[in-house]
Amino acid sequence: MKKNIKNQPFLKRVTFAVSGIRKAFKRERSFQIQWFCVILLLVFCLIVRPSAMWCALFAVVSALVLALEMLNTALESVLDKLHPEEHHEIGFAKDCLAGAVLLSSLGALIVFVLFLVARFF
Repeated sequence: MKKNIKNQPFLKRVTFAVSGIRKAFKRERSFQIQWFCVILLLVFCLIVRPSAMWCALFAVVSALVLALEMLNTALESVLDKLHPEEHHEIGFAKDCLAGAVLLSSLGALIVFVLFLVARFF
């Protein structure tokens, strides 16, 4: 069933987006782990109470990691459907997608470590 989201009412488009997040959460273990890390970060922020600037930075890097993981999931799904057998270029594309998620995760970790250094050392 084709979902045409163009020119749909805003709330209808939001339901499509939320559905995508739910489906990615159900299918992808790494997405679940990343959400768990975001929740831990939220709890950490509620306890430690960093400045609004740090909270904003945490929110942005967390959203970036989650968004890139969703792009990785979506593109890998399409690639697997269009070309189910192994192929060098498909493997390259998937490795690049995974690399993008890894780089954003490392960036988020660096932000967190910098906060800890600035706050506690």
